[in-house]
Amino acid sequence: MQFLAELNYDNIRRIWEKEINSEELQDLDDLTIGKMAEYLSHVRLALTEVPADNNLQVEIYTREIENLEYMLTDLLKIRMRKILEAALAQQSPAGVMTIAEEEFYNRVSRGVSAHASFLESVLTGSVSVDTEVERTTGGVAATDNGGMEYVTVMFTRPIDTPFIGLDEKTYGPFEREDVATIPVANAQVWLRDGTVVRVVAQDVERD
Repeated sequence: MQFLAELNYDNIRRIWEKEINSEELQDLDDLTIGKMAEYLSHVRLALTEVPADNNLQVEIYTREIENLEYMLTDLLKIRMRKILEAALAQQSPAGVMTIAEEEFYNRVSRGVSAHASFLESVLTGSVSVDTEVERTTGGVAATDNGGMEYVTVMFTRPIDTPFIGLDEKTYGPFEREDVATIPVANAQVWLRDGTVVRVVAQDVERD
């Protein structure tokens, strides 16, 4: 089978080895990642076209697929650790990142910066309920919707009437113990009066 992807197994191996042998983040863009995924897909397709009695070729393709899956997984995990370390240190990674990696870096950086501001407010004695709700990272995530922040909450009492969030989306109605992600600004009053309680991300089961 002729592979259409420009990258091949040796290219991918070299990219992986370069990443694991360097302390700094290496350049990796979305186009390259796409070609890596494309090549893996081609090898998987090639495996399905091998006659069932050709055990040797089946073994070759199967081993190649396993190696590719390992290298790609390890590559992205190593890059994630490097990006996380840079974000925690409030430094910019040295290498080019994919869009998904940039979003990850920006989210972590915002969280670190927000926590630093929260810590400063605690030390100066100026912390408030609003500051705690808006800045703490547990269950709160920023989106690309104009910088809107959301919080995952569980309702402790029913809300019978739907409402319009600050993001102009309709929410509700909600039953007791319903879990939902709503704009932080809309949740503030309910967080204060006990209508909702915050839920950390790992406790939420997503479909």
